[in-house]
Amino acid sequence: MTINVIRRAALIALASCAAFPGYAEPGKAQSGEFVTLDKPAVFEMNPNTGSLKESVQKGQQLVWHPKDKPNEGRFQITNISVAFLREQSGGQVKMTFSGNVSSLGYRTAEDAKLNVIVRAKGGASLHSWSLDISVKCEDKDRPLTPLTHDVPNDVAANVFANVGTVEVAEPAEPNYRGVSVQRCSS
Repeated sequence: MTINVIRRAALIALASCAAFPGYAEPGKAQSGEFVTLDKPAVFEMNPNTGSLKESVQKGQQLVWHPKDKPNEGRFQITNISVAFLREQSGGQVKMTFSGNVSSLGYRTAEDAKLNVIVRAKGGASLHSWSLDISVKCEDKDRPLTPLTHDVPNDVAANVFANVGTVEVAEPAEPNYRGVSVQRCSS
């Protein structure tokens, strides 16, 4: 009898904890806020040599801001470069992503997620790569360590031969909230 009472009390206690939903304000992170990418950046690819293709620089930048405050940037990546390097032996293709990151008074509480989408000249997606970038309060035009990705061998030749543009965007999943940021202390 006593064991049944204890079990019921424990079950009621657990059920009452699960019954109260969190009342978080939308768009707010825990002691911070969520920001989204202003717009994706699209880069035309230029063949420099037979084994190297690099993005054409036209001042593209990636800027994150709160959804309801498009003129209030929180951090940015500028001087972005995407390159494809094909090894002559074996046909392996490596992609690199680099740029300069700047805090605009905020740091990321979690890494910013980006998708790098390789597109053919007609716009069809050939390959994609996901990467993460963190931003610290002291970042002021800090060069990122170039991030590299091996294109799978079964699509490498097609990707290298047919790449026309590369789009850098945030994840497109419907439940993606953005990046959690926190204000830097003065």
